[in-house]
Amino acid sequence: MLDPTRLRVLRSVVETGSIRASAEALGYTPSAVSQHLSILRRETGLELLERSGRGVRVTETARAVAQEAGKVLDALDALDHRVADLRAGRTGTLHFGYATSVAATWVPELAREVRQRFPDLGLGLALRDCGGPEGADDGLDIVFAEDGTMSWGGEWVHHDVLEEGYVALVSQDHPLADRAAVGLKELAEESWATDDPLDSRWFQRIGSACKAAGFSPSVAANPSDFGAVVGFVATGEYVSVQPSLAAQSLRSDVVAIPIEDPSLRRRLSVHVRRALAGNPAAQFIVEQIHAAAARRVDDVPGVVPLGPGAVVR
Repeated sequence: MLDPTRLRVLRSVVETGSIRASAEALGYTPSAVSQHLSILRRETGLELLERSGRGVRVTETARAVAQEAGKVLDALDALDHRVADLRAGRTGTLHFGYATSVAATWVPELAREVRQRFPDLGLGLALRDCGGPEGADDGLDIVFAEDGTMSWGGEWVHHDVLEEGYVALVSQDHPLADRAAVGLKELAEESWATDDPLDSRWFQRIGSACKAAGFSPSVAANPSDFGAVVGFVATGEYVSVQPSLAAQSLRSDVVAIPIEDPSLRRRLSVHVRRALAGNPAAQFIVEQIHAAAARRVDDVPGVVPLGPGAVVR
């Protein structure tokens, strides 16, 4: 394979018309330019220079090689710029997965901030809903989700973001709607609605807490999306138990009441592929998620932000 540096020297000699002028343009000595051309002549088997009076001039063959070399060198320059942009987080695409409880609030804000900071970056978004296969990363680069929802390997760096409690969702005219907090046992006789698969780790956690309180939840509606659950609750015939962050995007006719159960909590973390840990855009996303958690302390019951910084596991 021909050496790109020698091809650059040849192109410079063709463009400037002399070895001396090329040496000045490239910051080389004339002897160094001549040496590069001599080696290139041996590598190609082509005569690149010919005598002209007391000096030399490039041959037509050299001009043809320089013209073709220009295409290759321009492509290499473009590749260098591309690599620099990717290293700086300016171009390319990052694929971001997120939990349902932040889909309508944090994610739109995050996408806006990323677009403003990195206008040339593509941001692919994927909802990590409860119906998805556990243990699958789906080609994602960054995932904001509950711990334990994937089989995280050594190729991931983890950032703990927050811990949160759970809330009971009831209609605004429900007898419990004015309560500052409720116990799980107070929901024992209610019809429940949930978007969690009943055999999932998400609902099993709630079910275990209910069992400890002395009952099994009576699930009467099990739609596949959170919006439908809220619709069922709004009728006044159903209640639902959801993570605290879900209370950020409720309808005005649905109320969220903190549940008095210290064991019913979960931790959310940002997981970044180790190969992208130094990527400025990935770092920016992690920073923005931490900032969003800090802003929710006073807005969402039971949220405890965890300080920024990678967690070794």
